[in-house]
Amino acid sequence: MSRAIRIVITVILACICQTDLVKYIRIAGVAPDMMTIFLVLLTGYTGAYGGFCAGSVMALLYDASVGYVLAINLVCYTFIGWAAPMLRHAMNKQLHRVKHKSYFELIVICFFLVLVREGVYIGYLFLIGAEQSIVTILRALLCSAYSAVMILPCSLIQNKIMSVHISRKKKEEVRHDDYSRSQRMHDLPAPAAACGRY
Repeated sequence: MSRAIRIVITVILACICQTDLVKYIRIAGVAPDMMTIFLVLLTGYTGAYGGFCAGSVMALLYDASVGYVLAINLVCYTFIGWAAPMLRHAMNKQLHRVKHKSYFELIVICFFLVLVREGVYIGYLFLIGAEQSIVTILRALLCSAYSAVMILPCSLIQNKIMSVHISRKKKEEVRHDDYSRSQRMHDLPAPAAACGRY
């Protein structure tokens, strides 16, 4: 399966998780940001440009499915897709001596980027005149922490998607055809020269 198809599958899975599945895993009315989680994981395979494109498509699909008119999601998720690999590269330089740093990096990057996205939403609500309280900030922190924890099980799903090989079946069919052909060669009668007839 090509890499582009795997990226598309990840984008669609992230949108489905964000729109439908998060309502079953809420804690105190706060759901994790599954789109940011999958986007951070996906940028480990695609880099900044692929993350930028995947974030744009993901935001457009999410806005279309939920019915948002404003482009806040487009700006946020495009920025997240672009910034996640750069943050990972910067953290690699700083944490070059730490063992098992990949999961730590993912958790920190996811926490920070979800917090940035929540900050943008809080700023938007402030600009339109909605009342804000300390509860809104606590919900943003809880969402960031919950998303950072959820990146661990989601990384297993992402690794499965990016490592699936559908071509195995084709290889087995080719092996079976080669074996059948070699069996047929053994079943053929021997040539006349080999039997002693001249």
